[in-house]
Formats: sequence, C-alpha cells, structure tokens
Amino acid sequence: MKRRLAGIVFVVASIAVAIVFIYIATERQLSTLENVLLQFITLAFGLVGSYILALESAEEAARDLIKPHARSAFRRVLALYGGLSRLAVVIESSRPPDGGHTVSSVVLDRLDSMVREQIVTSNDALEDWRDIIPEDVEQIMARIQAKKSAENRNG
Repeated sequence: MKRRLAGIVFVVASIAVAIVFIYIATERQLSTLENVLLQFITLAFGLVGSYILALESAEEAARDLIKPHARSAFRRVLALYGGLSRLAVVIESSRPPDGGHTVSSVVLDRLDSMVREQIVTSNDALEDWRDIIPEDVEQIMARIQAKKSAENRNG
C-alpha cells in the first residue's frame, strides 16, 4: 500500500511539474536550460511513478494468478502435516509403558525422530505458504481450528 501511494505521489508530482512548466512558459520566455530541466523533472517523476505502479500491479496480478493453486497446495501440505502428527501420536502411544523391549524402543525412537523431522519440514512449508497467501492461510487455519474445537466439544 505504501509503495502504491509513493507511485501515485510521483505521478501527481509529474503532473504538477508539467502544470507549473506550462504556467511559467505562458508568463515568460524560458531558457533552453529551464526547458530541458523542467521536461527532465517531469519525465523522471512520471517514469518513477509509472514504474512503481506497474511493479505493484504486476505483483497483484501474480498473487491473483497463483492464489487458486496455492490454496489447494496449502491444503495438501496441511493434510500431510496432520497425517504426520497423527503418526507421531501413534508411535508415542505404541511405546511399552514400562520401558519394555529394547529393540522395539529403539525402532520407535528412530521412527519418532524421522516423523518429527518431517513435521518440522511440513511446518516450514506451511510458513512458506503464509508468506505467499497470508489471508487465505489465516482463513483456512481458522476453519481448521473451529473444526477441532467443535470435535473436542462433541467427542
């Protein structure tokens, strides 16, 4: 938003300089240096403002283009994250209560560390999606949280 405002300010400044240029030119004869300088300032402000507005517009178009794909990809990453979390719970609940059999504990420890590593990677991927489509991620996360709350109340 700040960048868009800066672009608008530059374009308006360009128009203002052009109006001042026209006014001064009607009042008196301008020197060649004044002509060139005022035209250069008008051109520079206009180009900078146009560049900033075009950059903002291109980013907005890119966001609009990627948004539908990003939402579905985010849901898939979220499903993987949920599956890995459930797997971690199953591994933890499969441990012998008394620290029982050593081989099974070692295997469960290895599986647990592998699953937790994947959960961390999934969490990083979720945060990456938050950088791309923050509003949509918040909306989906709120829906999931509401669903979990409803399940906890009912179950």
